[in-house]
Amino acid sequence: MIPSVGTAFKPGLHILIGVVVSFALLWALYTLFMPVSGCFIRYLVWTTTPAGVALKGRVKTGDATIHFVSYGKGPAILLLHGGLSNRLIWFSQIPWLVATGHRVVLPDTRGHGESGIGNRPLNYRLLASDAIHVLDTLDIPLADVIGWSDGGNTALRMGQYWTGRIGRIVTVSANFSPSGLTPGALEETHTQSWGVSYWFKSWWTGAGKRLTGLERRIKQMWQKFPVLESVELENITNPTLVMVGTHDLISIAHAEKMASLLAHGTLKIIPGGHSIPVTHSKELNEAIAEFLGIPCPDLKVFDLWG
Repeated sequence: MIPSVGTAFKPGLHILIGVVVSFALLWALYTLFMPVSGCFIRYLVWTTTPAGVALKGRVKTGDATIHFVSYGKGPAILLLHGGLSNRLIWFSQIPWLVATGHRVVLPDTRGHGESGIGNRPLNYRLLASDAIHVLDTLDIPLADVIGWSDGGNTALRMGQYWTGRIGRIVTVSANFSPSGLTPGALEETHTQSWGVSYWFKSWWTGAGKRLTGLERRIKQMWQKFPVLESVELENITNPTLVMVGTHDLISIAHAEKMASLLAHGTLKIIPGGHSIPVTHSKELNEAIAEFLGIPCPDLKVFDLWG
């Protein structure tokens, strides 16, 4: 039977519409994520250069062995990642900070990446002690610290207990009390990952099959800590830049209070959510550059798409 013109035309039209819609979706995703993609591609290319060759090491800190990497030479900057994350969260910052003449140090937090978790209950003073051991191993007497999420909480403890070992502090999406978490984030501390989320976190944290135990212990820590009283924040004398996203898991009011209580605190609100080192690296890097007094990255180079 010979098909009618109308019958033959409809499948072709459907295919054309499908192609157009698919192209539109791909273009939308490309446009949405191209700054992130540009920074990540730049990072990958950078790791193939001499500057991107990491110095790797391990240090025994009590009941755990902490793995770390470092790049570059010069004044030290310690980058601390968050809980249930990994040091790759800083891919938009590492090449730039090294290019400004800094030695950039990135530990794997307990239980993450290649670091052991040990047997002690997790708390931020313990994680701060781990970071100090890394600096000791590298013979670094003084370092500026940039910490995201749990890394920011750890940086505050370093300022409290090891103030002479660190210079300036940048906290990104950090809190000084569990009350600073949004209701949704606080509820999340009582759940365990499963399905696709479990698979992703097992890869992203580097924990693999150890994720169940790591996640349970991390979320127990989130439920109880950090607990920094007003007087403790006031006694942290390091110049501190407090950054928070407009749609963060940390309330803006909480971040404002933190900045006001710190002896030398400054608040900066960045567009975006909890992952602003990745999603809004341009704004984040500009704020860090201004605070640390270092050259701002050339965005036409730093972000391959201009």
